[in-house]
Amino acid sequence: MSDTAVDAGQEDLLPIDDDVTLPEKLLALVIAGFTVYVAVTLRFDTYQRLGTFLMLTLVYLFLRFPMRESIDRELGSRGRRICNGFDAALIVATVVSYGYLIIFSSQIIERAGSIQSIEMPLGVIAMFVVIEGTRRTIGWTIPLFTVAALAYVYVGPIFPGVFAHPGYSTEQLLIQMYVTTRGLFSFPLSVMFDYVFLFVLFGALLEVSGGGKMFLDLAKLLFGKVTGGPAKLTVFASGSMGMISGSAVANALTTGAFTIPTMKDQGYDRNFAAGVESAASTGGQLLPPVMGAAIFIMMDITGIEYVTIITRALIPGLLLFFCVYMVVHFQSLKSGLTGLPDEVIPGRETVIRRLYYLIPVGVLVYLLYDGLSVRRSIIYATAIMLVVTTIFSESRLYDPRRESHKLTSNPFVNGIELTAKRAAPIVVAATCIGIVLGVIGMTGVALAISALVMDLAGTHLLLALIVTMVLSILFGMAVDTVTVYILLAILVAPGLENIGVNQLTAHLFIFYFGLMAMVTPPVCIAAYAASTIAESDPIKSGFWAWKLSLAAFLLPFAFVFDPGLLLIGSTGTIAVSVVTAVVAFSALAAAITGFVYTDLSRVERGMLTGAAILLVHPELLWNGLGMCLLVLGSFRQLRQMIAEQRLSPPAVETE
Repeated sequence: MSDTAVDAGQEDLLPIDDDVTLPEKLLALVIAGFTVYVAVTLRFDTYQRLGTFLMLTLVYLFLRFPMRESIDRELGSRGRRICNGFDAALIVATVVSYGYLIIFSSQIIERAGSIQSIEMPLGVIAMFVVIEGTRRTIGWTIPLFTVAALAYVYVGPIFPGVFAHPGYSTEQLLIQMYVTTRGLFSFPLSVMFDYVFLFVLFGALLEVSGGGKMFLDLAKLLFGKVTGGPAKLTVFASGSMGMISGSAVANALTTGAFTIPTMKDQGYDRNFAAGVESAASTGGQLLPPVMGAAIFIMMDITGIEYVTIITRALIPGLLLFFCVYMVVHFQSLKSGLTGLPDEVIPGRETVIRRLYYLIPVGVLVYLLYDGLSVRRSIIYATAIMLVVTTIFSESRLYDPRRESHKLTSNPFVNGIELTAKRAAPIVVAATCIGIVLGVIGMTGVALAISALVMDLAGTHLLLALIVTMVLSILFGMAVDTVTVYILLAILVAPGLENIGVNQLTAHLFIFYFGLMAMVTPPVCIAAYAASTIAESDPIKSGFWAWKLSLAAFLLPFAFVFDPGLLLIGSTGTIAVSVVTAVVAFSALAAAITGFVYTDLSRVERGMLTGAAILLVHPELLWNGLGMCLLVLGSFRQLRQMIAEQRLSPPAVETE
């Protein structure tokens, strides 16, 4: 079968850079091949598995993100040679420092807890290349944080109070970081290797095979003709891809390339369009059944089963998207915007014919639900996806009969390279966090931080939650969601558990607010990414994304105080919690836009906001007060609708 219109759309959706070199693609293939091979065979010891993975990732990173592109100034030929020489030296240093561990891993394991003289400079080099790799991909924040943690090992004895420690030698530090699994090769890197890379691989291959376009076309078919269709299709398409891709920024840049221009063409304000895209892309990671890569990390940290997590997170995730949907609906009514023109809505048959993309996602969820390990579930789901996409010609990842599919440039190779590009920054950032956790383990500072949070809040739960929210957002502004969740799960979640918050509830709380940093000005990375496509003001787009996501700022407090939203309790209690929450977030959406049937006054918007807060309170008395505020705040709207006979039954025609 020749290239069809579907194929053309698929090619348009490929988020691939044109400047990727052959060595970078080959190295990406090696990383993916090694990771999958180990996942299937479970061969090699910890140093061999994680050392090889990290070494290959760093070499790829130094090739893919060269020094000359990470400094903001013009370089002459001599400057470029110096930068290239520095990158070459880093690659050699990486291979030597991690190659040593791979080759001599058995001896290192046998003499656990001791270090040889040759290993001390290698340990310093191994940490340096990780910090440098993190700096050039995600900025200075995590590297500076890591360096500060390392410095704390030496200056800790001069700190006052609970933050003081006896002090440690360089030898003790390097033992912890380099020749044990409590530093560079600790939990964060292990999670990246065992779960996250495979998950990103699954999402990238699904995306480049045409799954991204299928979700977009399905959204057009479902929502294209309704009021506010362009924005509602963005909520559906970006939310669906967001929970699979696990990256709010990547999703905003890929699906946003199509949804944002569509919204702008239909009359939406460019700042609002960028806000909708970034809010939906970010919120997708909060939506079961997949919830991005973080759900697997949560499983590993808490020991809670997959089914339990997605069950508890279901109602909050749906409520979040319900509120975003209602904000879009009211804003569309306010702006007088309708649906898409017929010519841009795909035919029902063409969309139904491509619903096979849902098969691998369904397989993944079923296997996890059935209790199979995360690693094997993702491997099997990826294998099913490769089989399914091969059966249908328009979705094949490699077809030598197509002119666009060359041996070194086709959707399969491009998807593998896209996986490496997306995963490499997360891997090195998580390894830096491993260094930080190694310092925390040596010094015991985690207990001090947890104690500080609780001292600030006392035993007052609401105050403790507010302090935790602020910490989560501050950390989340600096790093990606996965990294900030790991850090907060170690540092902050135990403090909440100590004052009586359920373990899973505490982890969902920090996960929500760590993620919301992506859409919280002034550092709202997802909104910044979407604004580059919308050609909008990043701050204004960020404020729209923040307003659209306000439900996510209220929900965590609501489900801490009202377990019914997490499906905990009797059927009646859960039903009351869900119904009042739906009413609450409808009121909140109206207050955000300032419109229902006509414009709302400031007083009415204040009433509806107050009603939303009272309605999510777990006590019925406060719910009753919230309903009274809701009636008062919407009374003028109802009266206007009745006056214009919007609520009257249609006239019956008589002969």
